[in-house]
Amino acid sequence: MRSSHASRPPASRDVGTAVARAQDGDVQAFEQLLDMYEAPLLRLAVRMLRDRSEAEDIVQDTFLTVWRRLHTLEDVEKFKTWIYRLTSNACIDVIRRRERQRTTATDPSDLVTVVSSESSLEDATERGEALRHLESVLVTLPAEQRLAWLLFEIEGQSYAEIAAVMDSTEGSVRGRIYRARAAIVRGMEGWA
Repeated sequence: MRSSHASRPPASRDVGTAVARAQDGDVQAFEQLLDMYEAPLLRLAVRMLRDRSEAEDIVQDTFLTVWRRLHTLEDVEKFKTWIYRLTSNACIDVIRRRERQRTTATDPSDLVTVVSSESSLEDATERGEALRHLESVLVTLPAEQRLAWLLFEIEGQSYAEIAAVMDSTEGSVRGRIYRARAAIVRGMEGWA
């Protein structure tokens, strides 16, 4: 996997230009898209699956699919929605397959807290325990609720963007996020 150099989301105009160039066979433009989206997609997949290796495989497969099917994308402005949908659907498929096989992920999630140098070891330990507890609560959420919550709270996407990714309505997305928040609050009681 490549490392991303982008620290902020790409401007829509930049993405549209790169997509159009990549559709014309420009490999450098495709690599630019890879640089823009690999890190956020990997972050989402790891948080959904709690297994970095599976998440990396999904992101690689997503980019292979994008390379093969990019010519079918009619509206270059919908690239972000399309690539998030491909990744999200693949994650949900893995979660459903796990549930059918009654297996659980064994790798810890990469939800990480940054501890300032002024924080005490006790504070850092407590935050780490709270994050581990949050991870255990997140894994109990239905896949669609977990996805909606992660896209909204962690990735900062709007209800409209999430609805497009999930091929749903904004109202349905709001409901999933509301139910996810309620479950998280219940699951995190005692950690406040």
